[in-house]
Amino acid sequence: MAKVILFKNNKGGVGKSLLCFWTGHILSTLSKSKDEKNKVLILTSDSQNNIMQMAGAKSGYGDGLQGYIDGRGSDLIRLREGLFYVPLTSTGIKRTFETRFLDVIEIFKTQYDYILIDGSPVLKLDNIFLEVSDKVVIPTFLDNVTTKGMINLIKEVGVNRVAMIVPNRVGRSKMEREHLNKLKEKLEGVGAAITDPIYQTIKIMQLTERSKTIMETKSKQYDDIKQIFAKIVREVM
Repeated sequence: MAKVILFKNNKGGVGKSLLCFWTGHILSTLSKSKDEKNKVLILTSDSQNNIMQMAGAKSGYGDGLQGYIDGRGSDLIRLREGLFYVPLTSTGIKRTFETRFLDVIEIFKTQYDYILIDGSPVLKLDNIFLEVSDKVVIPTFLDNVTTKGMINLIKEVGVNRVAMIVPNRVGRSKMEREHLNKLKEKLEGVGAAITDPIYQTIKIMQLTERSKTIMETKSKQYDDIKQIFAKIVREVM
């Protein structure tokens, strides 16, 4: 049965989609047995479907997640070998979505080793996704507003289900360093783990512009970012 991982923050723009996609790609390259690698599925509640663009996927959307909810099924989009994607193609969520989604996720769990959910608070689906998730990864900015919201989110999720807090798109200002130190103190108090910051850098922009992931570069200048993702992957496995 698949392990379900939700990438969640109630604030938009913190990089959930990128972290979800890159983590999914790493997981799909890892072996679950001597002769077989993990099979990974990414679901989304983000109607912009940014992961498609990040992956350089050219295929059409089809019926997406709603097709599975309605019992019609839909074409899976292959992002990488062993890594598949179901987009959100309709923002008109029906009242029966929750019940049917719970049935669909149980079927998916028998077909994949990991299911990663790129959550979005816009459509109010995160409570459903949280219900089915084993672990939650929380990307965050280093500022007062996002930190307060993230601490409340940890209480909502339950600290035992928080796999990792990931400071993302971080600058190198004194203010952000101070926020990071305060955040580490707060997280130590509740028992949540935090990675080193992922800095806002041209290196990541260069990869995303070429529709590449952190696994698709051999340059040593990315070693620090690879170590952060290795830590995330260890915590969600």
